[in-house]
Amino acid sequence: MKIKTAGYFMKEASTGLSRNGLMSLAAVITISLSLIILGCFYIVVTNFNHFAQMAKGVLELRVYLDDGVDPNPLKAKIVELDGVKSVRYVSREDGAKWLEQSLGVKELFVTSDNPLPDMINIKLKDDAKVKSLVAQVSSLAGVDEVEYGKTFVEAMLVVVRIVWVLGFSLVLIIGIVVLYIITNTIRLTVFARRKEIEIMKLVGATDWFIRWPFMLEGIILGLSGALISAIILSKGYHFLFQYIHQLAPFIPLLGEGIINQKMFMLISLVGLAFGAIGSMMSIKKFLRV
Repeated sequence: MKIKTAGYFMKEASTGLSRNGLMSLAAVITISLSLIILGCFYIVVTNFNHFAQMAKGVLELRVYLDDGVDPNPLKAKIVELDGVKSVRYVSREDGAKWLEQSLGVKELFVTSDNPLPDMINIKLKDDAKVKSLVAQVSSLAGVDEVEYGKTFVEAMLVVVRIVWVLGFSLVLIIGIVVLYIITNTIRLTVFARRKEIEIMKLVGATDWFIRWPFMLEGIILGLSGALISAIILSKGYHFLFQYIHQLAPFIPLLGEGIINQKMFMLISLVGLAFGAIGSMMSIKKFLRV
């Protein structure tokens, strides 16, 4: 594209936006609000996924063994499974000592037999598939039972799914509204210039030559909304991060740099897509001459 032609497209796009100032402002505000909601959804889901991954990192599987089972062959088999970071054998005697220390009681099983089973503790990798790994370990000979934080893990997964479904539905509805606003904003400009478009078509102008100024209008609207929403979301997450860090420093929120970088890319692409698609929809029928 020549610089002179690009300058003409930008000039026409600026004229169209200023001609419909109120509608353009309404479109930018609507896009900004929509992308803020999208950004909030992204922040929540990303942090929940982060929590779930961290939970896997500290989660241990406790493998209770049948009486009299040699733990060494089992350890060798378990450590070879996908998702296993390390294994540690805990005898019933060591388990009794740990229990005595936890309860603050000495010689807990002096008057009775030690009822605790021998067990193997398994530490997981971040990418471990917990349910699949539990099934594989449970099927090994000599394993009596496998215990892990099933309730917690499943609760986290359910919450993530619910947030995804609700967030996606909300974003879809708002996306339709945004496209409607952008389409009608640019359609006003197209309608005012419909005779000019017909003449340009008749003298040989290509569809893309006619389409580009309106495409740029939509892109400018989309990116303007993305910029506003990015600033608001960045400031909002900074405040949230600082507040939670002071109130509950044990909650491992993702850092601002990680969130802001990926979130800015996401909302910029979505804003750009909203603007481009809305523009294409608004001018389509006027190119049929």
